[in-house]
Amino acid sequence: MSNILEGVIEEFKKISAFPRPSKYEFRVANYLSERLKNLGAKIQRDQIGNIIADFPATEGLENLPIILMQAHMDMVCVAEEGYKYDPLNDPIKLIRDEKFLSAEGTSLGADDGIGIAITLYILSNVENLIGKHGAWRIIFTVDEEVGMSGARELDKKFLSDVKYIINVDSENVDEIVIGSAGSARIEFRHDLTWNSPKKSDGYSIVVSGLKGGHSGESIDVNHANAIKILAQILSNLDCEINKFQGGTALNVIASEAKALITLDGSNDLKNICKKFEQKISAECDEPKLKIKFKKIKLPNRVMNKKETEISLSLINNLLSGVLKVDGDDKTSANIGIVKITDSAFYLNYMPRFHSIEGFNEIFSHATNACIKSRCNEMTLKGFSREWKASNSNLLEIMLKVAKKQKRRVITKVIHGGLECSHFIEKNPNLEIVSVGTSNLNIHSPNEKLLLSSVEPTVNLIAGTLKSLAV
Repeated sequence: MSNILEGVIEEFKKISAFPRPSKYEFRVANYLSERLKNLGAKIQRDQIGNIIADFPATEGLENLPIILMQAHMDMVCVAEEGYKYDPLNDPIKLIRDEKFLSAEGTSLGADDGIGIAITLYILSNVENLIGKHGAWRIIFTVDEEVGMSGARELDKKFLSDVKYIINVDSENVDEIVIGSAGSARIEFRHDLTWNSPKKSDGYSIVVSGLKGGHSGESIDVNHANAIKILAQILSNLDCEINKFQGGTALNVIASEAKALITLDGSNDLKNICKKFEQKISAECDEPKLKIKFKKIKLPNRVMNKKETEISLSLINNLLSGVLKVDGDDKTSANIGIVKITDSAFYLNYMPRFHSIEGFNEIFSHATNACIKSRCNEMTLKGFSREWKASNSNLLEIMLKVAKKQKRRVITKVIHGGLECSHFIEKNPNLEIVSVGTSNLNIHSPNEKLLLSSVEPTVNLIAGTLKSLAV
């Protein structure tokens, strides 16, 4: 294994010791601030928790344009069914073989811990990799995975004097990303009242074993959504609902969902669960799908019939998958989380789009589903514009570096979201590219980092920085 790979993995190990779900990045941020300071940076922490680190230019190169390297500190924290994991307190337990780096029972956090690790490695080895250089700015943001509030609330003064941005948050070593999808967060809420059950028996139903995955990159690879499956099952039963819970994050395709219900006997339940297990297995790439039920103590309360119909109708009517594809212009949506509290039914929804027309179309679709189901409330909680693809001097230089390094890379617009859209909004003159290692099955417990992709990514970034220092 190369010195570059070992150096990057060592940086990644240190980051993985810090739990870092979105909005809880303070411990890893403290570590990274100290690490960057020791590497010679002038450190600032803004009001939302972003780290801004400035490295001075080599003497005589102070007039070169400022280059920004950027990655995000948070990760999507998900675990295998039954695996004991507290994302607020437990570190990631790394597993390494000859080909991959993965994690024991949980997501790995290479999205985007490996981007930070690569950045730190380059900064630690500037003389060997690059030599003389202009001024650099490093920004490690918070909350990319949930609301992109770190990028959204970053003061534009930190971008106004920057010319080039290298975002280190892409998922394929053979791609230079030049555009990404926009996204929105929509919350549906319906008030609940509770009745005493009229049915005789209580049951739990669990849909599990699904592949899940990133709601942008995996939305069109035939992965089923556990929330949708469970709602369809319950819609085929004459049942009362005490509990419905599914999904782990807004931008993750739900791999598990659970309901507690009441029924008169289990004959219909057994037949319908078997029917849907066969149906989904035949239609989707889900070989480990399990639909299980068992008898439980009769719940003491259930949703009334009208509110049950409204909740199930909303799930069934909302799109969870791809609405349309026209070249790079893809429109999709994901039902990420459903839960019931004492007072209300909640559903969290994430559309993705590559144009405002795409957003309007998917938003209209969601509005119609809300009206049709008679849900009380639909609220747009967040909106991120798409990052439009464009050619630039930075891209041209990076492509030349790749060719010189005998690399075959393509330019691509991805359906995932990147913080680049917020940066370009604050400074339209920025030239931006996004690169990264090959990370498989991100946002899932099956996430893996392809080890052979690390060194080429480091060399591409370092080679570009070196070419810009002339």
